[in-house]
Amino acid sequence: MSALPLAFQKEIVAELVAEDALLIMAKGLGLRNILGAFLQIYSQPQNLVLLINTSAEEETALREDLLRSSGIDKGGASYFKSITSEQSLTERSELYRYGGVMAITSRILVMDLLTGRVPVQLITGILVANAHRVTASSTEAFILRLFRQSNTEGFIKAFSDQPEALSTGFATLEKTLRLLYLRKVNLWPRFHVTVTESLESHTADVIEIRQPMTKGMKAIQAAIISCMDICLQELRRSSSAIEIDVDDFTVEKALFKSFDVIIRRQLDPIWHRVSQKTKQLVGDLKILRSLLGYLVSYDSVNFNLYLETLLASVTPHSGNYWMMTEPADKIFSTAKSRVFLQQEGFKDPDDPNVLPNMRPVLEELPKWNILSEIMDEVEVEMHNAPHPGLDTVLIMAQDQRTCSQLRRYLSTPKTNTSTRGKPLMRDLLHGYLRWKSNMKHFKDNVASKAPTSLSTAMSSSGNSTTGVRRGQPANKRRRVRGGGNSLAPVAKHSTASFEKEAEVIATFINTNNDISKSSARVYDQDLEEVDDFTDYFGLIEPSNMVLVHSYSGESDSLLLENIKPRFIVMYDPDPTFVRCIEVYKACHPGKQVRVYFTVYDNSVEEQLYLSALRREKDSFTRLIQTKSTMVLPIGDTFTKQAQDQSLLRNIHTRIAGGGKTGDERPPPRIVVDAREFRSSLPSILHSQGMVLDPCTITVGDYVLSPNICVERKSISDLIQSFASGRLYTQVEAMAVHYTRPVLLIEFDEDKSFSLQDKADIRADISVSELQSKLVLLTLAFPTLRTIWSSSVHSTVEIFEDLKRSEDEPDMLQAQAVGVDADQAIDSAYNLTPQDILRSLPGITSKNYKSVMRSVENIRELAELDVVSLSNIIGEGPGKTLWDFFHRDSRMELS
Repeated sequence: MSALPLAFQKEIVAELVAEDALLIMAKGLGLRNILGAFLQIYSQPQNLVLLINTSAEEETALREDLLRSSGIDKGGASYFKSITSEQSLTERSELYRYGGVMAITSRILVMDLLTGRVPVQLITGILVANAHRVTASSTEAFILRLFRQSNTEGFIKAFSDQPEALSTGFATLEKTLRLLYLRKVNLWPRFHVTVTESLESHTADVIEIRQPMTKGMKAIQAAIISCMDICLQELRRSSSAIEIDVDDFTVEKALFKSFDVIIRRQLDPIWHRVSQKTKQLVGDLKILRSLLGYLVSYDSVNFNLYLETLLASVTPHSGNYWMMTEPADKIFSTAKSRVFLQQEGFKDPDDPNVLPNMRPVLEELPKWNILSEIMDEVEVEMHNAPHPGLDTVLIMAQDQRTCSQLRRYLSTPKTNTSTRGKPLMRDLLHGYLRWKSNMKHFKDNVASKAPTSLSTAMSSSGNSTTGVRRGQPANKRRRVRGGGNSLAPVAKHSTASFEKEAEVIATFINTNNDISKSSARVYDQDLEEVDDFTDYFGLIEPSNMVLVHSYSGESDSLLLENIKPRFIVMYDPDPTFVRCIEVYKACHPGKQVRVYFTVYDNSVEEQLYLSALRREKDSFTRLIQTKSTMVLPIGDTFTKQAQDQSLLRNIHTRIAGGGKTGDERPPPRIVVDAREFRSSLPSILHSQGMVLDPCTITVGDYVLSPNICVERKSISDLIQSFASGRLYTQVEAMAVHYTRPVLLIEFDEDKSFSLQDKADIRADISVSELQSKLVLLTLAFPTLRTIWSSSVHSTVEIFEDLKRSEDEPDMLQAQAVGVDADQAIDSAYNLTPQDILRSLPGITSKNYKSVMRSVENIRELAELDVVSLSNIIGEGPGKTLWDFFHRDSRMELS
């Protein structure tokens, strides 16, 4: 927006313009408008402002906001550019000289800063979006460090709307400010005096509807919470031997997705010591939390279908502990009773597709009836007090699935004999019966194709269960405070009952196949006779428009500005959208807006909504207290760190008890492959005083000296490299060109320093096992050295030790390794398309340069015929590449 309409927004911009700071706002108050105001201010050719840490969707939305702004012309908007890997080096250099605001990806920017392509001294400043994501190992912190190293005059302004992320943990706010090179934080919660005055001066007409849940929904909700409580008790009991903090293991905290982060943060470092039962309990809690959300968003048929999907996925050796509890039996039985009941001798006279002895119940969601009543009230209101062109109705729901179902529900007309939802529920019931019949056929096909393997797997799983089980017998286990085993197998539901019911349904559908097909057939004869679509289709008048949309955070404020609804129905509660409505109404005080706020009474949905508001308020309260007491360093911390590192390099303990040597030792250098800047290791290396030379190297990832080359692999990358055979080729190239090739296997700092569990290690060598592959690789290349690193910080220490007493590497020499003499080293090509090209069949290190000189992009290469490809890379490779491009994978799957 060119002119921010609200007083608190103007005050926020004025504060940030006057002094650099970290801005933390409550969600929904218009953070994107604030960021857009700064884009408008600096979108001039005399400025060079970099916008970092934004997604592609955020950049597109900001560009559209800038174009829509009334106070800026299209020529000014052209000074907001996006820089990605699609631009070449020459194009990026021209854009930097062009000026304006540049939204640039972090990996590209850090490489351009290291190589000097960006005129750092001419940078006006940097805007950091999503500042809560900036950590010590992030690329954004690396960028700001490089910027402050060469430019102490440019501004840094950071933005965030996640107060919870900055208020949890130890000194998170102070650490973030230090990484951002800022000393001030501006806090703008919803309870700020200026915000309250701006938003409460003009409020919308809000009608809150608290809908009670049905008896079945209440029973299922209580049973799910009971299952969560039992799983948490068992988790505390099983975790008593591994010394973790169990104070956070409560039902209230388990309702939030952040509980997964809390529990995994404690268990990940000792994951190799955690029992299989504990791992399964963590997964069970995640499933149970999902069920609580599905209970209020899914209809009764789909909720029961989801439960039966979970039941069908159970295998004899899978430990779904929550399914063995008594409350779980209540969940399954009540969910089924909401769909149908078994009644002997019953036959539905209106629906021949329903099985005998099955009496459909088809319980509708209570909110459906409320939504129907709201639409009737809105229709009466429009008739009595029409506002031509301004009667748009906006219905907001949680996700796209709910939106699709609501559109289908509202498009079904009401009759005197049934509600809107009855035909929809009938269709869902038919789909459920067909699904269950298909599950029976699917299991029969699987069993008929591999009967021997299944029986072998069953027997082997039974043997492995007995063999792996260690410790005391079940009847002699150590007594733990909290009672006996809560997970005794008492459930009445089972896979056998599911399969029996599926067999009955499949038999009935097969005998009534003609009826099922005729009822499911879609006729489109009327559409075929349409000659001109404009006779039947056209733009809908706003007064007749009912728009069903899902929540999308800050983007919802733009939705309100575009459609300007008169009636808003919040089908699901969302705190961010409530703030968007408040801001919209405050910006349009003369606009009549009525909001229908629907929520299930005494439900987990209501508790989650209120807890989200309370957590945000508590987070801002902690941030206010931290702001008043936190201590920040004075002066240039980067210069002080550089001086300390220089002192440590040149100190010698044998000269006057720790004096400085006569010669100043330069900082160590490392040649880094450009693709490695996706990781956090280059940032940590630079923070430790090492000089990085980024370039595209063919052999290895890091060149530490003329003799040492390192291929760095994470655990996931190691597994993929073994599977594709890429690792063998990489190690072979290192062994040919370097005397000391190194394979560095790096683990995640927050996870266990263990390659695999002890129970998974075999006594003999197997080509399918990871450790066996490492042994075979070492035998094939005797000069290869394998180094295990527990974290990225340990890798830095390892590099320092390896470089000791070694000569510094030469970047040009490292680039030339593995490249043929007749091929010039050219970094003008884009890295990402080059990686894709070299992974194609028929493309080798000998011919990929010829392909890059012959075609402009991958698309042009794919459109060449087999003769043209053969002329470029040879007859055999050309035929292989052409077959790959024109292979139909769908035919192979069929």
